[in-house]
Amino acid sequence: MNRGSLKLATKLNDFFKMGDAHWNFGNYYTDIEVVDSAYYHFHKAYENFKIAKHDYYTAKMLYNMAFIQGRLKDYTGSEVLIFEAITRFEKEKKYEMLYQSYNYLGLIYSNLEEFDKAVFYHNKAIDYLKNVNDKKNFKEWSLSNLGLVYQKLNNFEKAIQNFQKALKYRDLKTQDPNFYARLIDNIAYTKFLRGDTINIAEDLYKSLYIRDSLNNISGLVISKRHLSEFFAAKKDTTLAIKLANDAYNLAGQVDNNRDKLATLLLLSNVDNSKSNKYLKEYVHLNDSLQIEDRKIRNKFTRIRFETDEYIQETEKLSKEKVLISLGGFLTIVILTFAYIMRVQRTRNKELLFEKEQQKSNHEIFSLMLKQQSKLEEGRLKERHRISEDLHDGVLGKIFGARLGLGFLNIKGDTITIEKHKYYIDELQNIEKEIRTISHELKNEILSSKEDFSKIIEDLIEKKTKLDGLEYDFYCSQNIFWDSINDDIKINFYRILQEAIQNIIKYAKASSVEVSIDRDKDQLELFIKDNGIGFDIHDKRKGIGLKNMESRAKKLQGILKVNSIKNNGTTIFVRCPIQK
Repeated sequence: MNRGSLKLATKLNDFFKMGDAHWNFGNYYTDIEVVDSAYYHFHKAYENFKIAKHDYYTAKMLYNMAFIQGRLKDYTGSEVLIFEAITRFEKEKKYEMLYQSYNYLGLIYSNLEEFDKAVFYHNKAIDYLKNVNDKKNFKEWSLSNLGLVYQKLNNFEKAIQNFQKALKYRDLKTQDPNFYARLIDNIAYTKFLRGDTINIAEDLYKSLYIRDSLNNISGLVISKRHLSEFFAAKKDTTLAIKLANDAYNLAGQVDNNRDKLATLLLLSNVDNSKSNKYLKEYVHLNDSLQIEDRKIRNKFTRIRFETDEYIQETEKLSKEKVLISLGGFLTIVILTFAYIMRVQRTRNKELLFEKEQQKSNHEIFSLMLKQQSKLEEGRLKERHRISEDLHDGVLGKIFGARLGLGFLNIKGDTITIEKHKYYIDELQNIEKEIRTISHELKNEILSSKEDFSKIIEDLIEKKTKLDGLEYDFYCSQNIFWDSINDDIKINFYRILQEAIQNIIKYAKASSVEVSIDRDKDQLELFIKDNGIGFDIHDKRKGIGLKNMESRAKKLQGILKVNSIKNNGTTIFVRCPIQK
């Protein structure tokens, strides 16, 4: 039926109907998991909807293609398509699809192990739900996804909180028992990872029974795998091996290669007698899957290229027909010229707008730095005032009281006179303590790292805390930040931000050192980690490193990177002080 529909739509030259037919084909091949054919038809649908100028359906096809690429671990390609889809969904104000897109971005970044971005986009997806009328179980899904991100970050408390929140929103047990079983399993497994043992087995079996009653094979694989891990930890190796083998056989029934790989890895850990066998099987399956995925990804690229080539050929034939009439040709040339001028004018406006926006962002960040500096300055002035009040006010009064007591002619027995002398001495000791506190307050003010250095230290502390890194920070007291140009502060901040982000993502480091020093009229930034390092002669420099080099050049400075394999990386930035 769909083939007939596509044939008629092609005869009518109706691009919208052709797109609709290809969309149906894409859904069909997605259901039977023939992903290359599904991708081909979604791309054909995308091209037809694009010609028909239907932005919403064009965006939906981009989302479908991104979903398929994500399934085959082509996360970068998937990310590009999702962002393109989001731009179109925002124009159309399609909030449900914006939720779906940001939720999927969260899943992509979770797979890329960029967990801070994953948390950000899952929360952004939840924000878009405010404008969706029929929310279904979307919020619960997002909370579950957030829980899994925190589980990977070993933040088990936050993971459990999100899973439990998802359970509270609706009566999932009757409305969506599959999802209910998944949440029960997630909570129990997270508690097990945290080190709990009470009721863990009961909850894992509860989830298993629900999934079994629903014939949810993929869910059963996960339940049995988690139970196997639990009993392995309990030293019940026989039961652990049985459950792991059950999981492996079930994964084979539904051709779920991801779960087969995970189960093989589990079996290699719990079944010591066959550990080598399972590891070899794991490596073989993993290699074959990677080769297959690469072939399909290459096929995706070829599909897009061949489709674009076909469109170009069609346009060429159309132009040749138009050239039959000289008048028509001249009209097309004039219209094309006008269109190019309009596009160029629009593009120039966009570039101007982007430039103004960058300038505004620059000014906002500069104001933020100044505001934080003012707050720090106010805090130090207040401590200075307290120091003076203690020294000049309170201390003077105590001193006067002590002198007055000293001149009193106390008469009485020996015990009374001794007590009088004791209290005068005690007042003198209090004076000394207050004087010491006053001097310490002032000395700390004089040695305090003011203004920008505090902002830098806050940045380092927040970033390293996310990954559990230790840090050491030093800032020279000879730098007077109020007199330093804002451009230097902003670019130093951004270079340090990018460097620490790279350390967290790639270096596998446990500690980082940061120092800022002054050498005559030069300002120096030094960043060092104890990570695995990288090959600095590799021509494929990352965008982050290029951005750092660009920022150093803007300051008329230099950036040097030195890295040794398994011996860490050092980044050095030096620029002239611009007052």
